[in-house]
Amino acid sequence: MKTAWIHYVDRAVIITRPDARARSLSPTMESRRDNRIAGKVAFENYPHGSHRSRSQSRPFHNLRRSSMANINRVRDKLLPRRSMFYDDAKEALVKENNGIRVWYHNYTTIDWIHDFVKERVRLRHLRSIGGIRGVIKNRADGLKGWILVLLTGLITACLAAFIDVFSWWLGDLRMGYCTTNFWWSQYFCCWNSKNSAGTCPEWVSWSKALAPGELNMRVSNDTFDWIIYCLFGVLFAGVCVVMVTSDGTVSQQRSHGATKRRSVPNNGGFVSSAHRNSVQSILDASQPKKIAYFGAGSGIPEVKTILGGFVIRGFLGFRTLMIKLIGLPLMVASGLNMGKQGPLVHIACCVANIVCRIFDKYNRNDGKRREILSAAAASGVAVAFGAPIGGVLFSLEEVSYYFPSKTMWRTYFCALTSAVVLKMINPYRIGKAVLFQVTYNRDWHLFEAVPFFFISVFGGVYGALFSQFHMSYSRFRSRTYIGRHPVQEVLVVALITCAVQWLNPWTRVNLLQLLTNLYSECTADNHLNGMCAVEIEQIYPIFLLLAQVFVMKVVLNFITFGVKVPGGIFIPTMVAGAVFGRMVGLGVQWLIAKYPEHQVFQVCNGDSMDCIIPGLYAMIGAAACLSGVTRMTVSLVVIMFELTGAMTYSLPIMMAVMIGKFVGDAFSPDAFFNKLIALNEHPYLDNKKDYNTCGSAADIADRFVETIDVNVVNDVASLRRKVEFLAASGYSDGGLAIVDRGLLVGYIASNELGHALDLAEEKHPECICIFRNRASSNVPAAEIITSLTDLEARSGSGSTSPLSSKSQSQDWRQDRQIHPSYDDSSFDNDMQGHDRPIRPGNLASSGRFYSRSKDSLEQILRSDSKSLLGSRTDSGLSAEYLADGESDRPHLDARRDRIGSTGTVALLSDPAHTMDFTPFTDQAPLAVSLFSSMDLVMELFIKLGIKYVCVVKAGQLYGMIHKKRLLAFLKENDDKQMRYNRGECF
Repeated sequence: MKTAWIHYVDRAVIITRPDARARSLSPTMESRRDNRIAGKVAFENYPHGSHRSRSQSRPFHNLRRSSMANINRVRDKLLPRRSMFYDDAKEALVKENNGIRVWYHNYTTIDWIHDFVKERVRLRHLRSIGGIRGVIKNRADGLKGWILVLLTGLITACLAAFIDVFSWWLGDLRMGYCTTNFWWSQYFCCWNSKNSAGTCPEWVSWSKALAPGELNMRVSNDTFDWIIYCLFGVLFAGVCVVMVTSDGTVSQQRSHGATKRRSVPNNGGFVSSAHRNSVQSILDASQPKKIAYFGAGSGIPEVKTILGGFVIRGFLGFRTLMIKLIGLPLMVASGLNMGKQGPLVHIACCVANIVCRIFDKYNRNDGKRREILSAAAASGVAVAFGAPIGGVLFSLEEVSYYFPSKTMWRTYFCALTSAVVLKMINPYRIGKAVLFQVTYNRDWHLFEAVPFFFISVFGGVYGALFSQFHMSYSRFRSRTYIGRHPVQEVLVVALITCAVQWLNPWTRVNLLQLLTNLYSECTADNHLNGMCAVEIEQIYPIFLLLAQVFVMKVVLNFITFGVKVPGGIFIPTMVAGAVFGRMVGLGVQWLIAKYPEHQVFQVCNGDSMDCIIPGLYAMIGAAACLSGVTRMTVSLVVIMFELTGAMTYSLPIMMAVMIGKFVGDAFSPDAFFNKLIALNEHPYLDNKKDYNTCGSAADIADRFVETIDVNVVNDVASLRRKVEFLAASGYSDGGLAIVDRGLLVGYIASNELGHALDLAEEKHPECICIFRNRASSNVPAAEIITSLTDLEARSGSGSTSPLSSKSQSQDWRQDRQIHPSYDDSSFDNDMQGHDRPIRPGNLASSGRFYSRSKDSLEQILRSDSKSLLGSRTDSGLSAEYLADGESDRPHLDARRDRIGSTGTVALLSDPAHTMDFTPFTDQAPLAVSLFSSMDLVMELFIKLGIKYVCVVKAGQLYGMIHKKRLLAFLKENDDKQMRYNRGECF
């Protein structure tokens, strides 16, 4: 029985059948196409068309077709991945022996080398244009990157201003409203209307507006305001979490078909029943368990992973942008202990990803697109902290993987543009880009270095404890009722947060306003809502209130971060450190007032209450805690410089950041964002980390890999089986090595092979797949790709959209916006085949490399086979699946009887039954000797950004090392203590 799975992607329907091509058509368009093939017009698909004649419906049909064509052209230009090849210069790339590519599938790694070669080919063609036309084209091409970063900076600044104003108004709405203008926040409502008593008559609290006494409610006005405060907070948080989780639920429904039980194909009958059951058990073990919520969290770990070369479709899309843009003000207004600074980086990257679709130079080159995304990350930090230089350094130090000097200038321009535009918009109407920018009028004293050191040590300890607690709590959350019900978790946390924050007058406001008060310097006109001590007797009660705030914020930080709403960790961490720092500042202030004659305090000249600035201690604490959590160094120092607007306090800030990082590294060397990446199990290889590696490439090479042998016949069924077994073994974004009697001669990625198989299957169900070795063939590249282009033109499929090719449906765990286990374990499914212990030598002794063949072309054709590369019909089966090979023998004999030597020669001589796969092959694959050190292998993966490397022995394929295999090896080394004996690991 043939089964069909239906997936919903946007408004299109993809029908996946084991024996048919996947089609990406809307129901109406699919019906029209079938009816046109039958030779009749589908009047029932048109409004009121069933009673019209064919001639009467023709004008409307032509008009509708013309309109749809125009819409499709605009859609193909602005929307990503629409029925277009990833590569344009096919002939040039074939000449480069690098092959052409299809669009990267979801949750795969990009090919940095291919994208670099592709860009060089494009530039060579562009620079070959002569005359004034060539000059104009080259100048215009150079301006494209600057135009994109300019648009990114402008749009990001406007969106940040909207979030600032909207979140401020919603937050004040919890405590009352403005009678002059309902849409004004309390700050704008009382701009010039405070009376002599210091009150604002235009701002009315809910207890006065609703008058609970007149409603016979036996509650005080303060209690009634507390109830309304909590109700609004829970309401805002509820709307936000429902918005975020509904997007995840919808995505899961769309990808539902891709996660159904999938039957192992039996095309040709080369897999026994026992083999199919074994493979099916592998597929069942990799079924999805969790849902991804792209709108939740800060997004920085995922942005960092994407900039490292990983593909997460939909994470930087328009839908995610809208969820963050609307959900972020709701989260801030709800009072949840999370910040908006981290999500602003995610929003900026979403904007950059969308505007990149304007130019094919960046839209069709994922490596180039990541240069714009790096600039966007700096823009997000610039609008979050009002620190453009700090944003550039943040992008360089924290998130970017590939950061050339040209990208540095564009990143600076993007960050500068966003900061200037936000300053011009002036959302707070106080002349500041961000609310918590402060200035101080006094210098610091040398004796303050001791309390600064104490605060810095606390920051490192806090960062290490917070990181470790969050990792443990996240694992606990995912295994319990809490993780299965994210909406209820957010509602409970929001209720607890609002209930306890009302008890302290300093915590009723949002985090930004609280941080501004903690940073600010006390003046005669501003006592910061009672946070300033004028006399020594006031220090102790203020200290107790700050201690209450500190305990409250630390506990809320621990339980809040990770809930399914947009929010970051920057501001909550800075608030916790700022409260602790201000407490220490009050303690020093008390010591100066208590012992004014002590020689240490003689520099104060008896001015006990104005000798130091408690706000500076708060800033030192914020910097130390943020350094302890994120392990940021230079970028954090510069951000703090730009916040204070002076270099006077550079030494204490630098000392706090350095000590906080050193203390945090002593407990755990990994930064918080890297731990989140590891928690989500994304395949991220940190280029700044010093990995512990030893041994040689042979110790890690996987020898049980699928190959395509030069001396056997390829058909669609056998290669399709190889692709499916490759995905089932955990290498869904891997590929197949092409060998000639074990000699490595090429490589083809599974994405390209699956797409080529779709084209070949459309040409003929039993199409023979040919791989030409251009090193020994005189066939020109133009002739090689001609048949491919003609086939795509006849099929009308456009050929490469991952939403319309069967290769995408074959990769059944990756072809949707939602990965089966993205949220907390997105990588564990692909690690099914890599979680076994890896020890030096255990793979080398696990068995000889399997590359036998059964049907030799030398026996069939007895001709020159140097131009034909193929695979044996059953090479898709590893040694385990060949254990009971006798059950497969009748099927092999039946196929041999059905085709035979004569039949194969006939098929190969008939162009209608053959297809050249050479354009999709990489005929210069990266290879290392099996004796190469692991240090060399690590440098190749880190510096070149590759996702595989072949291991050879005297030119013979020994095995392969995939990036996922390498990460599993590194993780095992991190989990155990390395032992050395005479310089060798064992």
